[in-house]
Amino acid sequence: MTVKVSHVNLYRKIFRKPEPTVVVALPQDLRSALDDLAQTFTSYGTAEAGESFTCKEADAIARVLAVAGHKDEAVTWLEGHAGGDEVDDLHYTYDETDPEDEGRVLTERELVEYVEELAL
Repeated sequence: MTVKVSHVNLYRKIFRKPEPTVVVALPQDLRSALDDLAQTFTSYGTAEAGESFTCKEADAIARVLAVAGHKDEAVTWLEGHAGGDEVDDLHYTYDETDPEDEGRVLTERELVEYVEELAL
């Protein structure tokens, strides 16, 4: 078996300069406000109120928390929100090929991965 190596792709992998990381300094009052908001989401009781939000709304809040560096709080928020999710909601999973699979809410580990993607 012969594997072809594209010299262009190899060159890109070896010599391409990585994209610079853009660092944006937030004003202190905004940083403080985001920290206060995140503190609100450390309580699971607050997160349970998330059941009243649509998945898109819950994701928007989780994304703000995650991008601001508060990923644990974003996961707690989504755990509370997802408690009310059902089939066809974003935070609910099931095997479409198995008619007997009733599905389930995403696990904490799955929500951690989900939050990581939201933060990108």
